[in-house]
Amino acid sequence: MRLGELLTGASYFVGALVFLWAARQRKMATQGIGIVAAVGFLSGMLGAKLTQLIAQGWPVSLPATAALDPRIGGRALVGGLIFGGLGVEIAKRQLGIRRSTGDLFALALPAGEAVGRLGCYFNGCCYGASYRGIGAVWQHEAWRHPSQLYSAASAAALFVALLALRPHVQKEGALFKLYLAGFAASRLGLEFLRHRESLVFGLSPVQWFCVEILVTLALVAAFARRRPELEK
Repeated sequence: MRLGELLTGASYFVGALVFLWAARQRKMATQGIGIVAAVGFLSGMLGAKLTQLIAQGWPVSLPATAALDPRIGGRALVGGLIFGGLGVEIAKRQLGIRRSTGDLFALALPAGEAVGRLGCYFNGCCYGASYRGIGAVWQHEAWRHPSQLYSAASAAALFVALLALRPHVQKEGALFKLYLAGFAASRLGLEFLRHRESLVFGLSPVQWFCVEILVTLALVAAFARRRPELEK
């Protein structure tokens, strides 16, 4: 097995360990939460794989059997977030769990991504835009930004920041919102240093998704501030 593939697999393991640690810290390490975590990670892996396969033209440009090849796909983080989130909500509904679990994923996701992006670097995927300055790397027949390493460093920094803020954030779900804001803002900027093909008004689809996240979070925060006034 290549180092990149090993690191990609290890990213899910690291994320699961951090999730378990966070659950124990919050006294939420129950069987139900374990099932929710398992469903979330499995659906996230499936979503990441399917999203990347579809982006590569599956099942038209790639054979249908490519979906069964563990070496192909599985690195589309945005797809993993969407499918993983859906899986978690479905599992919680089936188990009757109403307590927020987002804060447990808030640390697990950037921790896993930090390791996974190193895997992207060695796999040669998620490569950067053309660049011939300091720190450039030779990938895909050109000198490029080491965007995978930028992403790994950004995810690690986000993990450290959230870990430091965690004792000061009391409201359940708030830490996950901070993660979403940090992820969306950093990914929005980092996309300019990555190789981009499909652009809409100068932004890639992933960047527009990040903009949507940031706008939604801003609207939710604004409504939360106005709600006490409206209830008076």
